[in-house]
Amino acid sequence: MKRHHPSLISLFTGAGGLDLGLEQAGFQTLLANEIGPHACETLRQNQVLNSLKPTEFDAWFALQMGQRCYKGTNEVLSEELRSRIRSSLVDRSYLRGAKIVERDIRALSASEILELSGSRKGDVDLIAGGPPCQPFSRAGKREAVKTDTGKLFKDFVRLVDEVRPRWFLFENVKGLTLTKAPLARIHCRVCRETNLVKFEDWELLQVEAEKSVPCYRCGAQNASVSWENKSGGSLDIILQEFANLGYKCVHTILNAADFGAPQLRERLFIVGSRDGELFEWPSPTHGKSHGPSQATLFDLNDLQPWRGVREALWLNGHWKYGALKKEAVLWVKNVVRPHDEPVTWHLDRPSPTIGAHQGAKLTIAPIGVPEAQLFRQQWHSLGRRQGDTPPVFVEHEYLTDLELLKLQTFPENWYLFGTRMERAFQIGNAVPPILARVVGAAILAAMGRVRELSEVQTKAV
Repeated sequence: MKRHHPSLISLFTGAGGLDLGLEQAGFQTLLANEIGPHACETLRQNQVLNSLKPTEFDAWFALQMGQRCYKGTNEVLSEELRSRIRSSLVDRSYLRGAKIVERDIRALSASEILELSGSRKGDVDLIAGGPPCQPFSRAGKREAVKTDTGKLFKDFVRLVDEVRPRWFLFENVKGLTLTKAPLARIHCRVCRETNLVKFEDWELLQVEAEKSVPCYRCGAQNASVSWENKSGGSLDIILQEFANLGYKCVHTILNAADFGAPQLRERLFIVGSRDGELFEWPSPTHGKSHGPSQATLFDLNDLQPWRGVREALWLNGHWKYGALKKEAVLWVKNVVRPHDEPVTWHLDRPSPTIGAHQGAKLTIAPIGVPEAQLFRQQWHSLGRRQGDTPPVFVEHEYLTDLELLKLQTFPENWYLFGTRMERAFQIGNAVPPILARVVGAAILAAMGRVRELSEVQTKAV
């Protein structure tokens, strides 16, 4: 089927950050798969808003505010939500024609994807997604590919294999490059080939250490297996699975702050080409003025400075506190950290990474945070607990949905379904659209579609 825009199949879609950025670059989402009911409702309601007439808006908004998750919402914030969503109804277009499939990816077949998207095997331009990253994160238990959620990458690989897109984009946390995993290699005594063990055999060897694995090249049965516990081993395993499909892969870590997001957020990206096309990573547009930065590989004189939180959120004052003084800070409420890691951040620098849990606890403290409270929270490596000292009063206000959306570079009129915590989780789990957009543009450049798509607008909806 001939389409005006390159086609996109989205997996592990969440609240749609990756899709939004890729569509801003010029892709068209045909199908989005997500298991979370609140995230799926977020996607569906944004699709409703694409075709909603201004005369229908008040009834739609009243219905949303009547939902249990929005009951008790502050009147100021309710009016802010109404205003920002209604202001640009006619300009909305993202995910307009996408099929939203609410299902566990393990129960999703390639044939169903192709049927629902109106595609044939080999015709899809891009499959993109980020499997749950907790098993690979430094904050998790580092169980990596051995956990059930860690093994969800297999279904991403499975669908890439069965749909055979021209490109795939795999996104995950930086910790995937650090996580240790036992690598198994086959050494063939016949053809002298040495290869990483395929994941399905790797799993069996975890249970049956003496299991015989034949050589993948010549089929010899007397191949030997050696093991190595290696940092970044999980990444090696995943890259090998894609290479086994015949995809040429490149990977790197990109920081959203280096591309204009007011947030320090490093993410791992793997890009694979079915046809061996040459891909070049995007060059940073922003950089840190002093000290190390990913952007130091480039001439900092050609870069704009990193965007700070004050500039992005409160250049004209805070909705509750008005003009913010120099002692105002971002504060992550009641989250404990080692004594050498901060729990407050200056407003003239980018925010810390807005994670799923941290985003729900991120606040603005207009007169700062007392030392006694900082002492309570930074306990881990000093052998004390937060409960060892009494609570300390801190004047603060949680960041609103709009403020978190801005830190993540979502369109300001993006609607979120769920309780305040659930909405913060959706935002925190997302890829910043501005980062997805530059990676998507680089894929389009490798596809030779830049000139054709040069008129695509990249403004937020």
